[in-house]
Amino acid sequence: MDIMKVNIERFTYQGEEKSSLHAIHFAIAPGKLVVLTGNSGCGKTTLTRVMNGLIPDQYEGTLDGKVTLLDQNLHDFKTGTLAKVIGNVFQNPSDQFFTRKAEDEVALVGENLGMPQAELRKRVKKAFEYMSIAHLMDKNLNELSGGEKQRVAIASTLVYDTKIIFFDEPSASLDQEGIRDLQGILKLLKASGRTIIIAEHRLYFLEDLYDKLYVMKDGTFIKEFDAGELKSSDCKDLGLRAIDFSALVPHNTTKTGERVFSAKDVHVSVGKKELISNLSFDLHSDEIMGIVGTNGIGKSSLGRVLCGLAGKKQDISWGKTQRERLKNAYYMMQDVDYQLFFDTVENEALANGKKISDAYLAEVSWIIKHIDLWNKRSEHPQNLSGGQKQRLALANAFLSEKQILILDEPTSGLDYMHMDKIAELIFELAKGRPTLIITHDIELLLKVCRTVLLIKQDGYEKLDLQTAEYHKLISYFDQMMK
Repeated sequence: MDIMKVNIERFTYQGEEKSSLHAIHFAIAPGKLVVLTGNSGCGKTTLTRVMNGLIPDQYEGTLDGKVTLLDQNLHDFKTGTLAKVIGNVFQNPSDQFFTRKAEDEVALVGENLGMPQAELRKRVKKAFEYMSIAHLMDKNLNELSGGEKQRVAIASTLVYDTKIIFFDEPSASLDQEGIRDLQGILKLLKASGRTIIIAEHRLYFLEDLYDKLYVMKDGTFIKEFDAGELKSSDCKDLGLRAIDFSALVPHNTTKTGERVFSAKDVHVSVGKKELISNLSFDLHSDEIMGIVGTNGIGKSSLGRVLCGLAGKKQDISWGKTQRERLKNAYYMMQDVDYQLFFDTVENEALANGKKISDAYLAEVSWIIKHIDLWNKRSEHPQNLSGGQKQRLALANAFLSEKQILILDEPTSGLDYMHMDKIAELIFELAKGRPTLIITHDIELLLKVCRTVLLIKQDGYEKLDLQTAEYHKLISYFDQMMK
């Protein structure tokens, strides 16, 4: 018996003329892992909202069709009872948290549904142990890492005997270690017999896990693959993220110009803990250099030192002091909300201190169009999606007059199409201006970077990707997934 059957003729959000979903018909067997993929706006998040009951109860619209769960119409379940059967893990787990303490958050669903306290305590403890995070029970959620928050969110779905768990872009904010841990969690959940539905751009960590993979475009399925069928050639033809690292090759063949900057014996510390010591490298006029390393090794802290937000005096040619580096370097943060201040996308892009001229307005227009925000130019930046905010922050970086740019995870959570557009934008606008990219996105690295600074526990190594050294980068990412 199928655990879920989906038959959707059409769904249209309230106030919209164009339907967001149409002609979707499929069934899911118990214990299977199903992947929904496709470019942003293809309808995969909307489809999951229909499947988990959020549409039309929480997101209003007109639904022509139905979803059956355990042979019962999804909307015939009594209020609250779906939480006993269906669990949800959001892209940003913080968005689904209602309490401050991890234990309280996991207990919340049981409390809301009236589970006896003694039974609830037992199940909460068991959920934490199952997720190997018993040590986090009394922790403040705001103090946890992204991966730890995700584990707490998953634990909250296990208090009841949840049959299905939905994941929305679970790898978006995770580094390579976090993705490997997520892969292990999915294996564990699948082995327990749970059914898993994942809306996701990144596919490589799911290669050996998915039972069915559906590619979406314009609100419907355009292709489906059984376990192991999706190949690198399919990803290329369909514009998907890579399923296999070994098929990736470097694209940046630009010959770097003269050396323009250098950093010597750089030290990076957080509090009294030294993360990086004696780091030296040169930068050339057209160089795009990736910065790669494991979680917690100090990559973002290095970025803050290089742009003048930390590090006091350093032997860095674009600024010995923090003030000098702040004047000459631009740092795009991982959380771009901290760098968006104005009331419209247009004003945000124009507010960088440059003198307004016809040439400058043409430059701004070109960039805004290139990052697919032209139709959003009158909207408030905080009303944009996460990926749209990211693209706007990147545009602001390149519109600045800084001598060197440092971009921290500029493509996290982006589909292949927008990652490719961002790569084109970086490649075009970095000419003559060194650009450093802190990232775990190997596809972006091989699209735009000529060199990569690989930071390891025992030192560092600068790789030239136009030599056989690029295999070291592939090997590094492969090892991180083992």
